[in-house]
Amino acid sequence: MRPIAKVGIVGAGTMGGGIAMNFLNAGIPVVLLEVQAEALARGMALIRKNYEASAAKGRMTAAEVEARMALCRGSLDYADIGDCDLAIEAVFEAMDIKKTVMARLGAACKRGAIIASNTSTLDVDVLAAASGRAADVVGMHFFSPANVMRLLEVVRGAKTDPEVLATVLDLASKIKKVAVVSGVCYGFIGNRMLEPYLRECESLLLEGATPTQIDRAIEAYGMAMGPCRMIDMAGVDVAAKVVAERAKEGKLPADPAYRAACQALATLGRHGQKSGAGYYRYEGRTPVHDPEVERIMAELAGRFGVARRADISDAEIVERCLYPLINEGAKILEEGIAYSAADIDSVWLNGYGYPAAKGGPMTSANAIGLPQIEARLAHYAAQRGDAHGYWRAARLLGDLAAAGRRFGEA
Repeated sequence: MRPIAKVGIVGAGTMGGGIAMNFLNAGIPVVLLEVQAEALARGMALIRKNYEASAAKGRMTAAEVEARMALCRGSLDYADIGDCDLAIEAVFEAMDIKKTVMARLGAACKRGAIIASNTSTLDVDVLAAASGRAADVVGMHFFSPANVMRLLEVVRGAKTDPEVLATVLDLASKIKKVAVVSGVCYGFIGNRMLEPYLRECESLLLEGATPTQIDRAIEAYGMAMGPCRMIDMAGVDVAAKVVAERAKEGKLPADPAYRAACQALATLGRHGQKSGAGYYRYEGRTPVHDPEVERIMAELAGRFGVARRADISDAEIVERCLYPLINEGAKILEEGIAYSAADIDSVWLNGYGYPAAKGGPMTSANAIGLPQIEARLAHYAAQRGDAHGYWRAARLLGDLAAAGRRFGEA
């Protein structure tokens, strides 16, 4: 194990500040780095505001607020990260920007320091190579808000030193996170499985379902929040930028309608709750059905030759959103990206609001029956066509179904 007595964080935005609070709460000093004094001041002020809000609710004392703030030092100079044992980049989710930061950290950090990326989707091996010291690099994907959400995806790169992985897993428990190890792939475990879920949500919107209907069906299943409300809260513009980054990498399917809904809404300035309109319009923080979204979706359907219909049931919504998600989980297991079905369930229970009573998506799949899931995937492939392989069952899913076995069985 490597000792972690001081942590550097690059990026003082909402995510960087939230990450910093985890370490401050554990009594670990933090250097918070920004490139502009104004951004640094905003970041430090946001951390203080969060602590003062907790104090106002009686969750901590004014003295504890000051003690934690005293552990946090702001800086505009990478040299100030030179004596940190762990440095985490938490900058904008764009490969070029993150590669530049990783290269600077590789040059600035002391020998033996761990360098981590908070990327949610990007290739950790590419970022590790950019640092010039890939053995010291690991992904640490915190979930937003980082000072609240318990899940931490720890991404093992191809060259990550086992000691680095063990140190970060031990550190996760010290900062009260539930850590799950993932291999390198697009979106790791959680966001990779989220992608087909959101793809089908958007397809259903083009076909005639409303955001209200989709969210109602998914929330009735037990999810803490439906996909449209979730994206509005996270930022439609953020979702659209993730799709655009994938397009830049040439990694999207050859499907012109792929994730067209979020891209269209973002282009129109409908960025979600923060802009007052996204999949819904907002009265304060309350989502309200907006007929304009139906018009936008009908226009997109016409553009891409998608037939509109009025017979979309809640049961179809649940199956079309959740069965591809489960199928992606099977692929993740098949590829060795996740160590176990239980790890996948832990990601979804702790990071995505999956209903605890259902035990997670892979446990849910076992309860539904793997042959049933395989059959329904085949049904939608036949009904909708499968030119892009969206409905092709994972080999592992098919093998387990044929053998009468379940996810997680030895």
